[in-house]
Amino acid sequence: PEEARGNVWDIAKKPQKGHFERDLYKYLWGSFKPERIFSVNQIHPRNTPLEVSLLIQDPHNTRQVRYNVRQRTSDLDSFVYNVSDGHSYWRQTVREDCLALSTTLKRFNFSGEYQTWSASVKYLKDKSNTDQRCAGWAKFRSLIITSAVLQYDERTPVDHHLKITENMTEPVISVCDNNNNAKCGKLSFVLKKGANGEKIDPATAGFSYTTRTSGSESNNWQLGSLLPFEDVTAPIYGENFTKTHLMYPYGSNPQANQGLVAFQFYFPRDDDFEIEIRYVSNAEQTATPNWEYDKEATEKEIRAGFMKNFQVSENNADFECAEASLASLLGGLAYNYGPLVYSRGGMSPPLALFSGTPSRYGFHWGFLWDEGFQSALFCQHDADLCMSIIDSWFGTMESDGWIPREQTRSQEAKHSVPPQFQAQSRDEANPPTLLLPLNFLLRHHSGRPDVSVFLAGIYPKLLTWFAWFDDVQRAQAPSDGYYQWKSLRGNEFFGSGLDDYPRHDGNLIAKYHIDLQIWMLFFVDSLVSMAQVYGNGAQAETLRHRRELIASRLNDFVDPSDNLYKDILVLRQHLNDENFLFGDHKTFSPHLGIVNMFPLMFGYIKSDSPALSATLKLLGDENYLWSQFGTRSLSKSGTFYHSGDNYWRGAIWINVNFLVLRGLKLYYSNNTEATRLYNALRTNVISTVCGNWKNASLFFETYNDDTGAGQRNRPFNGWTSLITNIIAEQY
Repeated sequence: PEEARGNVWDIAKKPQKGHFERDLYKYLWGSFKPERIFSVNQIHPRNTPLEVSLLIQDPHNTRQVRYNVRQRTSDLDSFVYNVSDGHSYWRQTVREDCLALSTTLKRFNFSGEYQTWSASVKYLKDKSNTDQRCAGWAKFRSLIITSAVLQYDERTPVDHHLKITENMTEPVISVCDNNNNAKCGKLSFVLKKGANGEKIDPATAGFSYTTRTSGSESNNWQLGSLLPFEDVTAPIYGENFTKTHLMYPYGSNPQANQGLVAFQFYFPRDDDFEIEIRYVSNAEQTATPNWEYDKEATEKEIRAGFMKNFQVSENNADFECAEASLASLLGGLAYNYGPLVYSRGGMSPPLALFSGTPSRYGFHWGFLWDEGFQSALFCQHDADLCMSIIDSWFGTMESDGWIPREQTRSQEAKHSVPPQFQAQSRDEANPPTLLLPLNFLLRHHSGRPDVSVFLAGIYPKLLTWFAWFDDVQRAQAPSDGYYQWKSLRGNEFFGSGLDDYPRHDGNLIAKYHIDLQIWMLFFVDSLVSMAQVYGNGAQAETLRHRRELIASRLNDFVDPSDNLYKDILVLRQHLNDENFLFGDHKTFSPHLGIVNMFPLMFGYIKSDSPALSATLKLLGDENYLWSQFGTRSLSKSGTFYHSGDNYWRGAIWINVNFLVLRGLKLYYSNNTEATRLYNALRTNVISTVCGNWKNASLFFETYNDDTGAGQRNRPFNGWTSLITNIIAEQY
């Protein structure tokens, strides 16, 4: 066992059979810029690097436009995906002050090179006539639709361009390959008005357009400040919209090949108005889809799939909350491409990441430990989507096994993040939560040939990832088998995912972390299961030896004074001392909180152990972790409770509540007290999350442990969407 760690490196380097091919077409198009109010783009932009985005003219200042959900006008604004399956259909409701919009994206062909889709932006008649706040607004409204071909990599020239007709009497754009002008796709716009969707003749509708020759990804998202849009406070058309107005900024030639075209549409505020955007990848294709599809039937089919996949009935009182949670999570899918900044200088090569995201408002890029929780839902919903996302994450793994934990790859993502948080440390890990969806695939879908091939291909990458963890996150001590989160910042171990959770006491600091010890045990257990199917007997045996060593260290984390598992503290000068273990008398962390629950979460406390009774007692005590709204992240009786930034210092987080519920249900259902706590905790968490959703149509990052009120980022549909699994009791 003492030599087993080196052997893990050896088996990690051996190639395995099987190669997973991601479906290039099923997820080719989608709304993959979640920070935008609405956009349509691709996860393989070099296929046709086209992006279509919505910009809203600010009714308070009509010389400005908004494209990003962060540009909301008040705390009452909401951007909510109502229905989505993540690959063929999205419907969203946008409410801003006096403005209400409905957006949809429907893909018709997604199994081959011929791709077609229809996007709709529908303006819903506002309340300007009854709301005094809006009485002084212009009589007209304006929406802007931009179309751009993007250059993601400055070293690779743009190989497509946009072309508009010589006499712009209707908004139509050709999307052409620079190397083959005959190979063109087409974007066309259909305008409708009124509740019944009466079509408007484009020749009599009000619209204008502007162009740019460059559409590089680095500035396309700043269109609000780059393009000269018309002010509609003084109507330029009159009430009948009888004139088409053209704008040629920067001296550009409107008939030249363009990188970007923007249309600005005008309409009266007292009627419904809809812009439908239709795309065909081959304009010469004679067979076109039925653009007038049945939205109600489409959404009914998606709902039926949701009920089947999650085994939850429409009769469930919280069904709509569960459905909305998943839809909003799918609305946060993102594609980002570009390099990462290293904390020690330099940059990675540009790479792509297709991922879920925690929050369209605050965190619209990929986070490693968030992804495992998000993909636990993706796997339940659609195994193909789950595999594509996990495969994309492992595509960013470096040769030594390190996966950067926070990936702000695109210029747009970097613009949202302070430079000090963009830089990634090669010593810093993140909890290996991707094992949660991978274990789900292994249990439920390994009989599918494509899933089996995928798992066979991921298995050697998991070995490399584990070997990196086992080496870099090993506690510097004379004995092997102990682990410590690295890259300490002040008193905080950000790599743990628990940020400001207290892990110090005066001049003492945690050197041996119980949560990481459990993650490593769960990691090697998962590998043993996979080795039996995708590895060989020798690999499985090596991993079992490693598992025995890691598990044998668990008893060292039990504080004999109260039988709770805790971090082990040392003097700061011994933190990186390889010759110091923990002395004759171990010092345990005085802080009680979610960290003490990790052995229970993964079933590593023996059923007849005093530690189980002690852990359940801590969980159920209102003076410590129990709240009528969920499990606190830090004990109410602790010295750091609600102190400082108060991030992981008492607030209720749904991801760790999910793990507690998972542990109680899967491993301790024969224990009467565990079952009682499970039922009560599940009821509390559902009431908290769904109660807030029913009141505000929003899911939040955290919830206040005293009031149950939603806090911090919103909408937050990363791991908060685990409420769907909690309602369905799918762990």
